[in-house]
Amino acid sequence: MQYPTPIPADTDLAVLRVGELWLKGRNQQRFIDRLKHNLRTTIRAAAGPCVIRGNRGHLYLHLEDRSQLKKAIAVAADTPGITSVSPVYRLAPDLDAIEEACVELAQSAWGGRDISFAAKTKRLDKSLPVKAPELNRRFGGAVFQRVKLRVDLTNPDEILGIEVGKEHAHIWVQTYTGVGGLPVGCTGKVMLLLSGGIDSPVAGYMAQKRGCEIEGIYFHSPPFISEASREKVEALGRKLAPRQGGMTLNVVPFTEIQKAIKANCDGRLTVLLYRRFMYRIADRVAVAAGANALCTGENLAQVASQTLENLNIVDRVTSRITLRPLITYDKAEIVAISRRIGTFETSILPHDDCCTLFVPKHPVTKGRLDILEAAEADLPVEDLINAAIDGIERVSL
Repeated sequence: MQYPTPIPADTDLAVLRVGELWLKGRNQQRFIDRLKHNLRTTIRAAAGPCVIRGNRGHLYLHLEDRSQLKKAIAVAADTPGITSVSPVYRLAPDLDAIEEACVELAQSAWGGRDISFAAKTKRLDKSLPVKAPELNRRFGGAVFQRVKLRVDLTNPDEILGIEVGKEHAHIWVQTYTGVGGLPVGCTGKVMLLLSGGIDSPVAGYMAQKRGCEIEGIYFHSPPFISEASREKVEALGRKLAPRQGGMTLNVVPFTEIQKAIKANCDGRLTVLLYRRFMYRIADRVAVAAGANALCTGENLAQVASQTLENLNIVDRVTSRITLRPLITYDKAEIVAISRRIGTFETSILPHDDCCTLFVPKHPVTKGRLDILEAAEADLPVEDLINAAIDGIERVSL
């Protein structure tokens, strides 16, 4: 997050704005309560004790240790359900006092800079006889005259924000964009098939933005795949975990399944057979975890296993839906998100994952269900699945 204007050290208060939560009907309060819970959990872990208040339109964050406000704002902006965050000054709803405070704050933040600004006032107290446009002229005019800044109402460099309520007024000069979406946990739980690549962590993040709590499942194949590969996946999981106050990663031993497929099946079917075993195992782990769906980073036609035909064949082995948040994204779009959420540099570390083992040069791109099922008939499918599930290691991130 960029901080073009330093966050003031003498405030311990921030306003957190929400977006589509206000489109919800009778269950709106459930979403807000979940958002407050998530904020308290993540902010306390990163920045110390806090209080979250408010219900309509936005929430107020009060931090016990004001020196941690910058960190708390970064965490809040990264919390699904929050659309923007501003550190604010609170004062009495007296217009003369507000005008003077606007001048002082503008001078402190922008004095001596060649910039344009606009004042934008929100009149929370509708009984106030002065309308918002008139308040903008009053507060903005005072800053224009005394701080000597240019006014640009169309495309200003900076915004002076003011809200006037019945009990309090707030002013601010910084607004940081949040991730938006819905609070994690309000739409259910999903089982994320997490690998060490670029795509699956981004898919997990996108699911979190739609209110899903995620639990991870990773397929590990020692000794063919190194412990460094597993550590890489755990590091990616730790990038996702803070948004929901922690996350479980199920590490599944996959070596014996891969060896059995290599020894008994047509090599061109290897990747599809891997995927069908992974989905069966993930589906059963999801049942035990109370997850309502699987979630993957699959992207249409990106690799051989992700054609429409092959995705359909993989889906046949599960009892629940599979969310594929990135299914129509370009790779450049996925990379851009991974950079923004801080997973890209870890994802590109040079460690293999199990899907690269024993893979043929020309895998099947348009698989046939009858051929896959015939190949699986030569394998002890249930025994292999049960052994893998019995060997799962659950890691708390």
